[in-house]
Amino acid sequence: MMSSSLSSSKRWVIPAILAAGILGFVLLNVLKPRPVVQPTIKPPPLVQVETVSAAPGGIRIGGSGVVKPRHELIIAAEVSGRVSEVHPKLLAGGQFARGDRLISLDPAPFNAALAQAQADLASAQASLRLADQLYTRTQDLIAKGFLSQQTLDERTSQRDQAAAALARAQALVDTRTIDLRRSQIAAPYSGIVLSQRVSPGEIVQPGRELARVFPSDRLEVTVSLTDRDFALLGDVWRKGASAARQGQQPLAEVLVNHGGQSLRWPARVDRVEAAVDPTTRTFNVVVAVENPWLSLRPNDDAASSQPPLLVGMFAQVEIEGLRPEPFARIPRKAVREGQQIWVLDDQQTLRIYPIRLLYESDQTAYIALQGLPGRFQLITSDLQVPIAGMRLRTQEPITKGPPG
Repeated sequence: MMSSSLSSSKRWVIPAILAAGILGFVLLNVLKPRPVVQPTIKPPPLVQVETVSAAPGGIRIGGSGVVKPRHELIIAAEVSGRVSEVHPKLLAGGQFARGDRLISLDPAPFNAALAQAQADLASAQASLRLADQLYTRTQDLIAKGFLSQQTLDERTSQRDQAAAALARAQALVDTRTIDLRRSQIAAPYSGIVLSQRVSPGEIVQPGRELARVFPSDRLEVTVSLTDRDFALLGDVWRKGASAARQGQQPLAEVLVNHGGQSLRWPARVDRVEAAVDPTTRTFNVVVAVENPWLSLRPNDDAASSQPPLLVGMFAQVEIEGLRPEPFARIPRKAVREGQQIWVLDDQQTLRIYPIRLLYESDQTAYIALQGLPGRFQLITSDLQVPIAGMRLRTQEPITKGPPG
């Protein structure tokens, strides 16, 4: 009996020890101190802003076109002969001044022809003097009864024929003089060579094209504008005739991108072509750049390394139009869906304003300032979920002039 009781006690001791160990482990995990969990604070979204205020001047109408000369002059031979000399600047891109002798033909044949014509003229003059003397003598002899009236008629005819021969000789001298002058081709104005097709020693015939040149005092860009854009120019005919608004801002600017830089030339509206384009129904406005080789205005200080405005360049054109009401120029990308803009207020919170769009180009939007602050921080970056009143943060505001 004793051994049976001991055996039963041992069977309960082992499970009790295991249960006590498990209970202790659980109590240690339940009762041990837990670390304090700090809540995660998400910073407000970071945005980019630009300072925007009322823009000066009028709405700038944008367009593009190819730079062309006002007109081209085809230099052609007017007489035949051998080319003896070509101006060293008569090469594509060469510049010349008014009066420069561009092409010379060998003058020897023309001088010889002129000398012969002058000799013929002297002979005709002598013949006319003799005919006049014979006519006067015949009149005296007829008065004395020594000659008949028929002889006087013959002397009259001889005198008239001599006068006609003299006129022909004088005309031939004039023709030979003109031919000699035409053998020397001079520049009618200061200009630039587009192409050259003649070399010394060549024989040229009348009508053959020798070179193409254009005046260097003005270049033009023709811009096609829709009727909506054209209406913003106002009285463009009167403005084009005025001298760039009598000292005010240039009526237009021509812009060319070159080597990563934007080059600008002051310009003006010169005229509007007489007909609307039958295909696109647009108005062709001609913008003129006066003295394009002298009026270069680069956006940086590297003026000496910049090229002039060249024929054939593709250019952007900005024409200053009307100012219908106070407006601001903003990046086009800042106009949000539903004709809205996002503004960062003084409390660093988002405000959403509806806008009235006056005009837009590829990169710029013109918005009316009615209902907007006179000066505000425009948000130009994107937000995933824009909510009015949400907190935002920004780096230092970017303050710059209105985009063109």
